[in-house]
Amino acid sequence: MKLLILHGRSLSANSLELAETAERLGHEVLTGSILEASSWVSSSRSRFWVEGEEATDVDVCFVRSFGPGSCEQLTRRISMVEHMEVSGIRVVNPCYAFRRARDKYATQYVLAGAGLPVAETYTTEEMEMAYEWSRALGACVYKPILGSMGRGSLRFDDPDIAYNAWRMLSRLGQPLIVQEYLRNPGRDIRVFVVGDEVVGSAYKYGAEGEWKTNVAQGGRMVDEPMPEEILALGVEATRALGLDYAGVDIMEAERGPVILEVNGAPGWQALKAATGVDVAERIIRHATDGG
Repeated sequence: MKLLILHGRSLSANSLELAETAERLGHEVLTGSILEASSWVSSSRSRFWVEGEEATDVDVCFVRSFGPGSCEQLTRRISMVEHMEVSGIRVVNPCYAFRRARDKYATQYVLAGAGLPVAETYTTEEMEMAYEWSRALGACVYKPILGSMGRGSLRFDDPDIAYNAWRMLSRLGQPLIVQEYLRNPGRDIRVFVVGDEVVGSAYKYGAEGEWKTNVAQGGRMVDEPMPEEILALGVEATRALGLDYAGVDIMEAERGPVILEVNGAPGWQALKAATGVDVAERIIRHATDGG
């Protein structure tokens, strides 16, 4: 099969491993930046190019990122990926599901609508309303609507300090996502799902003195036995969002497990190092075997 791997501005270790694994499995692979992808629409046919090379005849397109850009640029890229789907190319993860997983607001209401446990979250563009909610919640967390790897997430114990952040973020045109702060037992959980199967899981332990457990923030993954209840939540969350594969982050909160995030373009280098699972191969086989 002919596979296309679209990454953001630069080629990450995960995208590179996907490409190398696909070639090892006998597939023809084209890799390129979504920023340099183009399309053609006519009444007779649709065509696509990546960095000047024709990609119209690819069977599967793996979208790893929509890349940075303006609202208009991102709109074009999202429409182009949907155009690929309409033209008969299988997109992994599916475009709309991938977009929804990137959006922390959409992720929350989709999971809640499926009856899955989430953190209580308030969204607004009104600074004063965000302040009132941060006062009501006491300790709270701000999350960028399109953030990843824990970057930009802020914890506030004082609502007046939070107010200064809301004022600055409002001036920058950022929506305000105010979430209850849930205390973890020094660790969170990553469940990696491909199709309807958990292919790997690990506990994520935060660096000393840090409230975040993201590996990108100094955390570490450890392969330890995992409750079946947690693994099942990972599968249910992936299914609820309509994703082919996902990295699901779950917290063991005092009231029970809570789904923190569902990543539609998860990294797996730390998980692979901890568990030995060849995640890239599982993703490629799922996408090309009609899974």
